[in-house]
Amino acid sequence: MPIVQVTSNLGRRLGSPLLKSLSALVGEITNKPAKGVIVMHNPGYEAWYDDSDGPLVHIRLTSLEMPVSDHVGYSSRIADLFYKDLQIKTERVIVEFYSPPPTHLGKNGSTIAEIRKTQT
Repeated sequence: MPIVQVTSNLGRRLGSPLLKSLSALVGEITNKPAKGVIVMHNPGYEAWYDDSDGPLVHIRLTSLEMPVSDHVGYSSRIADLFYKDLQIKTERVIVEFYSPPPTHLGKNGSTIAEIRKTQT
């Protein structure tokens, strides 16, 4: 159940096609079903980076058991998607990775760690 939080200074919604593409991409790179990927966009934030208020996207990708060795590839593919769809320069797509332990992610009134205990 990867969670993708997109915050941007774009004054508009990203739209369902891009969010669906992002969901599919995150599902693919994390080896999880796309239908289980949660994607949220918070548009319209003010942002300043590299002496510019130009288009900026910050993405926080939360997923269990995400190997650190894969972060570079994930970042590249996500940045490329935003460049291809919105022409946002890849250096202005910032990706933050968070891989919590299963005890720190809840679902269905429980935690993933507890749910896994019942599946074994």
